[in-house]
Formats: sequence, structure tokens, C-alpha cells
Amino acid sequence: MNQVVSISDKRREKKWDFERKMLRKIDIRKMETNIQDWIKPIMPFHLQAYPFLIDQCMDVVIDAFLLGTEFGKFGVRGESVNHSKGRCHEPLGQLSHDLATTLSTWGNKGVEESMVMATDMLVGSWWEKGFDESFKAHKMRLV
Repeated sequence: MNQVVSISDKRREKKWDFERKMLRKIDIRKMETNIQDWIKPIMPFHLQAYPFLIDQCMDVVIDAFLLGTEFGKFGVRGESVNHSKGRCHEPLGQLSHDLATTLSTWGNKGVEESMVMATDMLVGSWWEKGFDESFKAHKMRLV
């Protein structure tokens, strides 16, 4: 007799394999410099005093990248980047808001408009990079 396999386990394994393939395309050094480019003008001394803040930013950026890779398949089907980004506006906003709140807490300030805008731009740019990488992988049928 054959072994019974649940569909949810297979989907989870397939999703994990896809995420592993996409994570190989991230350049950590580029990510770190990008984070410093966006956050350092707002918090110039905090990233030096608290270097673990970069790790927290990297976690959020990786989540945004993976969220973008999930929506890359819609780009292959003809959906625009802006429309796909609008579909995941809520999770992207939540990631950005969480990062802005975390950084503002360590900055001993309230959540400032400039911090929210910088985190929105950082998370959005990495979402688009994830979307583009997934689009390329689906287009070349590597996935």
C-alpha cells in the first residue's frame, strides 16, 4: 500500500523549497548598506551605539523580500507591480510600522514621520526586489 501524504504538508515543503531558492539571491552586504543608507540619516548615532538594530532591520527586510517573492507569480500572469503591491498593502504596512516602532523605541523618541517614511521606502524597495527575483524565476520556469 502507498503511504498517505497530506496536501498541506506537500504545500508547506514546496513553499519552503521556493523560499530557500529565493533567499540564495539576497546579497547580505548590499542589504546592510541599503539599510544604513535609509536609516542612518534619521538615526545617525544609534546604529553605531546599538549594532543589533541592523539585525532587526535585516529580519524585517528579509520578510518583505519573501513577501514580494510570493507575489511574483502574479507578475508573470500579467499583473503590474503596483497592483500586486496594493494586494499586500496591509502586511507590508504592518512590517514597516513594526520596524519604525522598534527603531523609534531605541531612539527614545516617538514614532516620527521621517522614520515611518524611511521604513516604508526600505521595506517597499526590498519587496520589489523579491517580486522581481520571483518574476524572473517564474519566467525562466526555475520554480
